[in-house]
Amino acid sequence: METKRSCYDVFEEKITPSNVMQIGELIALKTVQKLVLIKVPRSVYVGLIRDINYKNTPGYIITEGYDLAQAAICFLCEHFGERVLDLCLDPKTGEPVTLYRLCSRVVSNEIYKRWLFNRNTREIYIKTDCYEQDFFKDDMEESFKKCAKIIRRMKLTKGERQTLDCYIAGMRFSEIADKLKIDRSNVWRRRERIQNKYNAIKDKV
Repeated sequence: METKRSCYDVFEEKITPSNVMQIGELIALKTVQKLVLIKVPRSVYVGLIRDINYKNTPGYIITEGYDLAQAAICFLCEHFGERVLDLCLDPKTGEPVTLYRLCSRVVSNEIYKRWLFNRNTREIYIKTDCYEQDFFKDDMEESFKKCAKIIRRMKLTKGERQTLDCYIAGMRFSEIADKLKIDRSNVWRRRERIQNKYNAIKDKV
């Protein structure tokens, strides 16, 4: 009787254009699984599983979590002909390390950057939440004026302001990209610029 093949058996194969997507998705999934509830919400993990299973389904909208898989895939595209369990030199330490571990580190770094960004971004919402008692002590009209003043001082471009409005409305990456007719990577870059502009003025607010 033929033994059932595990999806992780692909790690034994050489990386090729035909299997690089599957390998990248699996490495991203296992990396996210380790960091769930530490730096990754469980919803990102569940969404990534759904993305992997249904990404080719017509009408299915991929979540922002799939960006982590794409980061892994892009890294692996530079290593065609190698195996993820092969040893190579760590560019940081010079020590032998598996290609799998280097790829997982790429995903972990993306997760950390998002976690750090989201942690810092919460300051914007705290400062601009019209119901935040520690910041807004006047009536609601005065609170909105203060919120508008903060945003004016950030000197956002039209695209950045549209993106911020979408975030404040609670929209996700894919929803913002669809509404503004831009690529998700552009949404991410706009968000970074918004955070940088806020950081530049937050001590003066």
